[in-house]
This record gives sequence, C-alpha cells and structure tokens, in this order.
Amino acid sequence: MTWRRLALLPFIAVLAPCASAQLDITGSVAVQSEYRYRGQNPGQGGAVPQATVNIDTDRGWYGGAFASAMTIGDLDGYKLQGYAGYAQRLRGGGSWELGCSRITYTQAHDNDFSECYGGLSFERGSTRLYYSPKYLGYDARVLYGELNAFYPVHPRFNLVGHIGLLRNLSGGYFPGIPASSRYDVRIGIGIPFGRYTLQVAREHVQDDGRRYTMYPVHPPRQWSLGLSYAF
Repeated sequence: MTWRRLALLPFIAVLAPCASAQLDITGSVAVQSEYRYRGQNPGQGGAVPQATVNIDTDRGWYGGAFASAMTIGDLDGYKLQGYAGYAQRLRGGGSWELGCSRITYTQAHDNDFSECYGGLSFERGSTRLYYSPKYLGYDARVLYGELNAFYPVHPRFNLVGHIGLLRNLSGGYFPGIPASSRYDVRIGIGIPFGRYTLQVAREHVQDDGRRYTMYPVHPPRQWSLGLSYAF
C-alpha cells in the first residue's frame, strides 16, 4: 500500500460511520497579512484570504478542509488541505488524537505531500508531532513538532504563543528544508469580539539559508496581523 493511499484511510473511516453518527459542523473565514507555513513565506507576501471547515462526530472521528491563497515565488495559486482523524478524551482532562492530512498546491503539484500526526490537547494548549516521508514532494523524511498555548489575561484579550521545530531525518539538500533542523516562534495577543477575533503577533524563524524554489528573502523577524470570523 502506497503512502498516499494510507493517508486516505482516515478520510474513509470518517465517512463510513457518518450515516448513523451525530455531526457537528464548524468553520471560519479569515484574512491574514501574509501567508506563512511553519514560519516561512514561500512567496511575495501580501494579504491572503483563508477558510476552514471542520466536521466532528459523537464517536470521535473528525475531518475537515483548509484553503488559503498563496504564492510560490511569483506563481499565484492556492494551498488546499484535507485532514481526518480520531480523538478521545483523557480521564484526567484533555484529549488525544491521531490523524493524517493531504496537502496540495494548485500552482505546483510537484510539492504536494501527505503527513500523519499525533497530539494532545488541553484547556489552554495543545501539542502535535507530524511525520511526512516525502515532505514538499521531495525524498525527505521530516518530523515537525509544535506547541501552542493561550492565556486569558483579560476578558477582552488573550496571550497566544507557538513554538515549532522542523527536523530533517534524511539529510541532504532540498529546497525549503533545513539540513538538520529549523525552529519558528510566534507570540501575540488575540482580541475576541463576538464571533470575530483580531490577532496581532510577532514572528521569528531561524534563517538557515534554505529557500523554497523561487523563494524570496523575507526578514526572519516581523509582525503579522489576522482577522477571523467563526461560524
């Protein structure tokens, strides 16, 4: 069985029990000041629209899709991501999950790839570990670990934080992939008002000199701004 077929199994598992399971559908639309993925922007920058749809079942299975406008170098297009998995609550609080996703780029299908992940979620934070055997379509085995957290400082705003580490298990040279590892950090504030949330953050990514194909040089430290609406 190929890795691509294996990555589709959770999607099939989600659809199979849906006929008799209770479904909860949520989502959001957003505008971000620029597209960033694991700390890096592979294109020219500029504001981008994004949308997310999630489907949760009362049996623990879930699935969803994410879409974002983006550029790779100077090629305009979209990043499309479908994901599915299974989650269950822990006795001591929080929950665990396992799942897989498929990521495709409308302007650069050579960079399409699949990955699977496992994670833990708690009231004020979450952590995940992702594994891809062909990251960005290259013969590179990659791990990415992330920790996300928020703290309600005031009813009108929250502190939000993220730290991630991308690890190349294969070595060798691949565009956009570090020779060893690369970290990214984000800290900011989220301001909710009704169904809207405004987020302002300061981002920093380790500059290791590894660029995506046609990847322009962006400063390793910069501000980001986002506005989202949840439904």
